[in-house]
Amino acid sequence: MLSAAIVAGAVPGAAQAGPRFDYRQVFTTSAPGASTGIDTQILYKHPDDPDAKPIPVRQEVFTFPVGTRFDESVVPDCTVSDLQLQLQGVSACPAATWLGSGHGNTSMTGFPGAGENPVLVNAFDFGSDRFRVLGESEDLPLRFIAHGEGTGRTRTVDVPATPGGPPDGEGALRRVRNIFPPRSAGGRAAVRTPRKCPSSGTWTFKARLTFADGGVERNVHRMPCRRRARRGTAR
Repeated sequence: MLSAAIVAGAVPGAAQAGPRFDYRQVFTTSAPGASTGIDTQILYKHPDDPDAKPIPVRQEVFTFPVGTRFDESVVPDCTVSDLQLQLQGVSACPAATWLGSGHGNTSMTGFPGAGENPVLVNAFDFGSDRFRVLGESEDLPLRFIAHGEGTGRTRTVDVPATPGGPPDGEGALRRVRNIFPPRSAGGRAAVRTPRKCPSSGTWTFKARLTFADGGVERNVHRMPCRRRARRGTAR
């Protein structure tokens, strides 16, 4: 799978709110046909109590605006095993394979008084439209790997279960802000915005999240885009 961190207990900007998550996803440029990064922000919430530990998420599916183009060949692959990546951390992958990182990400264990725990997040290309997201707790000697895969303009991330506390014995993501900066090589872009800004003046991003209790929630975020002036129209 968008540079200040999330603050004040909510996703900043015009985030779309739902019972289980607030969602904001944008390109880092509003220009059509341009090389771009991706800024994804999610605030996970428990549907019965927005301040409680969320129900753990199991899968995130992001569908980007019509016309978005991905070129997996721009970024080299980190081909080390999952075990090596877990043991060695970010140093296991060449710097050129890095895709992006988290900004102010947190998780919750659910133990009384524990609150939110900072999580370090870094993503690396894995080849064949696949990528891996390495999460590291700042407070515990724990690393986990989420696997992602791209198909067309959709990106799917499978989130592993992690140890935690009550009521389910798991940890749960609370705040996510992952920023993948623009990458290009020889005129090719890892991600390119649609060639046109539609008449609505917005690009539509969609998220479908599946949770550990079987719940599924969908959300949409619309990002303003820059429309080209018509010929003969003053700029």
